[in-house]
Amino acid sequence: MARVPTPGMRVVVLGGGYAGLVTTRKLEAELPADVDLMLVDETGDHLIQHELHRAIRRPEFVDRISLPLTDLLDRAAVREATVASVDREERTVRLADGGEIGYDVVVIALGAATDYHDVPGAAEHALPLKRLPHASRIRREFRGVLDAGGGRAVVAGAGLSGVQTAGELAQLAREEGVADHVEVVLLEADDRVVPGFPEGFRAAVREELDRLDVAVRTGTRVAAAGPDAVEMEQSDRSAGPDGTGTLPYDLL
Repeated sequence: MARVPTPGMRVVVLGGGYAGLVTTRKLEAELPADVDLMLVDETGDHLIQHELHRAIRRPEFVDRISLPLTDLLDRAAVREATVASVDREERTVRLADGGEIGYDVVVIALGAATDYHDVPGAAEHALPLKRLPHASRIRREFRGVLDAGGGRAVVAGAGLSGVQTAGELAQLAREEGVADHVEVVLLEADDRVVPGFPEGFRAAVREELDRLDVAVRTGTRVAAAGPDAVEMEQSDRSAGPDGTGTLPYDLL
């Protein structure tokens, strides 16, 4: 049975991503004014994550995709803190700094972690793209590849984040005038890029990747990742014989 809001009740939302922010805004509109509403987030900012890839090539874009939560909310209190655990019996949120927040109702919307699909070595050697520091690190390490005279960047996964990241890397190499010495390879287990999207959209994305000279290998799954190479295997969606072997890389 849903709890009926009562005066003095405290509702705590954990996480200021899409789910946490939208939930908090709806609660602001629907809860009585005498209900205490708090949003807890480790950065205090809302990240427009689907635009994160832009920060790889344009660091100044950070200011446009990272917005203070206090600017997006009307009356909810915002507490910048990292959640360590939630004690449901005690109705307490425990924070990494040793603090505690009591609650009557808690909403847990702490976000998602990168799924490495149990690929051996992927978590140790591949760079994820979920947070602003990730974009900064990808840019920094790719600039190292460019400064060294070129090399190969491998992007595993041709969903939206994958194709966008591959495109940004290829475009950055062009802007630096070293595109002829840099290879950006995009690996995808499906037999097409951005699977699940309409055919017209997929065709437009593939055309843009081809224009940027991104080497797209569909039907190819990453079987393992080492410090300087990935092992590839054909997926069950493979349409050709090229999805196997060892692929050296300078950035994964």
